[in-house]
Amino acid sequence: MKWFVAIIFILLLNPVFLSEEHKEYNMRYKEGIPVVEIKAKTDYEYGLKEGKFLKEYYGDRVEALYDIWKEKVIAMEKEAKQHIKTLQKYYPSFLERLKGLSDALCIPLLHLVALDLIFPSIFMKKDACTSAAIAAFATKDNQTYISWNIDVSYLYKIIFSRYLSPPPLIICNITGKYKYVKFGILPSIFGFGLLNEKGLAYAAAMVEVNDTGEGLTSLELNNLAMETCSSVKEVKELYENAERRSGIKKLDTAFGLTSNMNTLWVDGKEAMLIEYTHNYFAFKKGILLAETNHHQLLDANLTGAPKNDGTFMNTSSFVRLKRAYELLNEYNGLIDIDFFMRVFTVDHKKGYMENKRDLWDICRHSLNTPHFPWDLLSYFYGTACVVIIQPREYIAYYCPGHPCWVPFKKLDFKDELG
Repeated sequence: MKWFVAIIFILLLNPVFLSEEHKEYNMRYKEGIPVVEIKAKTDYEYGLKEGKFLKEYYGDRVEALYDIWKEKVIAMEKEAKQHIKTLQKYYPSFLERLKGLSDALCIPLLHLVALDLIFPSIFMKKDACTSAAIAAFATKDNQTYISWNIDVSYLYKIIFSRYLSPPPLIICNITGKYKYVKFGILPSIFGFGLLNEKGLAYAAAMVEVNDTGEGLTSLELNNLAMETCSSVKEVKELYENAERRSGIKKLDTAFGLTSNMNTLWVDGKEAMLIEYTHNYFAFKKGILLAETNHHQLLDANLTGAPKNDGTFMNTSSFVRLKRAYELLNEYNGLIDIDFFMRVFTVDHKKGYMENKRDLWDICRHSLNTPHFPWDLLSYFYGTACVVIIQPREYIAYYCPGHPCWVPFKKLDFKDELG
């Protein structure tokens, strides 16, 4: 509860709405959402500018968050020291970025790395998200698409759905690296790269595993791929050869999120699924791909990933994946943006109760659970927002809520990435 109070205190209070003219960054609003382009010649300069922006945008709330969590951060110092060594070896430029952020926010680097490890655990749990990636061959308009139903506790829905204080979208523009759009509350600590200038796009789904090992977190691998890869082939080579962090559900792995994300990728033509832990890796290129919260390619007996054991939450993942493939196969060759907005992301037909809104649907609601309404607090969880990306056109369609109730916004990034 203390973590939730901290988030409410820092992020739900309205931030300062800044002028679009600023020497450190370029800022504009798209559909009411702040889009901030940060240009830098070095990673350190980028981190410094991002930190200055966040300090100005959120005011003293970032410092307040750090003060509230300092006890937990201190408890993570040993793991943070080890992770700094990992970054020095495998991703030194990201460590330089964190150093700049540290100097701008006046938070010790060691503690900032600790926040990098634990911050995502506030929001996610093991049973989160349904994603799909479609190659151009299967679409009506010869475009590739990727979609991501982002599911979190309703305690944080107001943040992810951007109802009060919209977290910014960041255009990361560092000399010598590909430009890309990042979505996240404090982007360098908790930020997913969604789309880069080469038309590479990403979606993910969390999986809890018990195969452990130190390495780069899922968020770090995502950023590294966005800034260095131009195709799904290059992403596959990066992930396969990387030292990958993987861990059981505990604090220092952010309850699994920092290490255990199934990822989907598309470029201008192809679609690819990657599943991995520290010791195991598998990928699949395909025309129609979907992913939920278990492993399709890797052996769950080796990775410790969820099995279809009859428990309500684990079964949800298997039902959602089956339904996703049913829809993709039914519409093969006819898929376009209307399919994703009006059919796939809003589906309620084959869940826990057919034709009722519930947690086994792709569009997830805390309704019609086993003992509803008495179990509402146990399953106070659902789709917070949806992102659909048409990478060849540099367009993202964003729904700030349940897509069956809330319309999509069109966000065009041609000017920033094209």
